[in-house]
Amino acid sequence: MNVLSEDGFSIHGFKVSESDSNYNYLVACEETGQCVVIDPLDPVALLRIVRKRDYRVKYVVNTHAHPDHIYGNNPITKVFLSSKILIHPTALDYVSPRSEGIEEGDEIDFGNQRLQVIHTPGHCPEHVSLIIGDNIFLGDTVFVSGCGNVKFRGKVEDLYETFAFKLSRLPDGLKMFCGHDYAETNLRFALELTPENENAKKKLEEIPEDKFPRSTLGEERTYNPFMRTSDPVLLDALREDDPSLEDDPMAVFIKLRELRNRW
Repeated sequence: MNVLSEDGFSIHGFKVSESDSNYNYLVACEETGQCVVIDPLDPVALLRIVRKRDYRVKYVVNTHAHPDHIYGNNPITKVFLSSKILIHPTALDYVSPRSEGIEEGDEIDFGNQRLQVIHTPGHCPEHVSLIIGDNIFLGDTVFVSGCGNVKFRGKVEDLYETFAFKLSRLPDGLKMFCGHDYAETNLRFALELTPENENAKKKLEEIPEDKFPRSTLGEERTYNPFMRTSDPVLLDALREDDPSLEDDPMAVFIKLRELRNRW
């Protein structure tokens, strides 16, 4: 488990064993002990953290309603009977009736801390991301050097718009907390397309020593192909597979997602 201590709050994260490299997170107000659990897959491990540190779960927040992000909802809310599940209103039918909708611009208060909600659809329609301080929980929208697929209720055009019109406006310094760790595979994919990208090479060298891959939105903008859709070097590489590909950022994004699906 990794623990990041911030001013007044802490972030606890761990990779779930025997999973698709899922990460589970808990964010706690250290002054009051209230906490929020994000995308629980392993409720036993999360509740172990809660008991060890004498926290109280106020909310379980789901970035989206895919099974590996909501599996632990009910076990946690059964232990903390006053807690509620928070999810985008379009996905309320996927979770327990003890739930409320959260939308773009909402704020989630716990103890003396606050999470800001932004709607980041694409991987699926209901997807949200959460910001606290200089940290962003991205679920399956952005990974280190990658992005979520659109195989299960997703739409690639929506995902492009999330990248182009929402994530692009966020500060470089936001530290990323992703729903899965696909960093090594994603970086190798990026380097196959743009083998001279020194930032991607450097990041790949760091991965074996980093059990909890760290990145920021600013770092991603230097090597994540899905954030570099206007890069002429990347466009030239994609045209080797599809010579008719237009010089259009959305077309490039769609082509990248198609290639990554079968890479």
